[in-house]
Amino acid sequence: LEQASRLDQRYLDPELLQTILTRSCEAKAHVVSKDEKEAGLRAILNYGHTIGHAVESLTGYRLVNHGEAVAIGMVAAGQIAVELGLWTQAECDRQHALIQKTGLPTQIPAELDVEAIVATLQTDKKVEAGRVRFVLPTQIGAVKVTDQVPSETVKQVLRQLQ
Repeated sequence: LEQASRLDQRYLDPELLQTILTRSCEAKAHVVSKDEKEAGLRAILNYGHTIGHAVESLTGYRLVNHGEAVAIGMVAAGQIAVELGLWTQAECDRQHALIQKTGLPTQIPAELDVEAIVATLQTDKKVEAGRVRFVLPTQIGAVKVTDQVPSETVKQVLRQLQ
């Protein structure tokens, strides 16, 4: 995918899509079976969901679908990780480019207000003691779960994505 100038049409082949989806489901099931209580490993499945859920909620679950919202959330989480020194800008840019090649959105819908997104984050199921937990990348395929993300950093990144 990284070498392709755009999403290759062969990825739309039903047999290949079935294989990709099957492997994805198997990988998810493996993670869930290793961490049924969401104590650690399973958190990786929430990558992109914190901001993604806020975007979904604020658009009434109509303007963007779940996958699109998670893609936007992944872009935001990646940039937040860069701002916190957890991830390199080069890796963040690589992820951004890959998401763009799939045709998924990487920008927050223009009609959404940054302050409203930040307020909606407080309603996320992962909020503990008033602190939003983010799943942030530290490298491709590895994440860190943290509630140590300044609100101003979140706002700054969200403004960049508008």
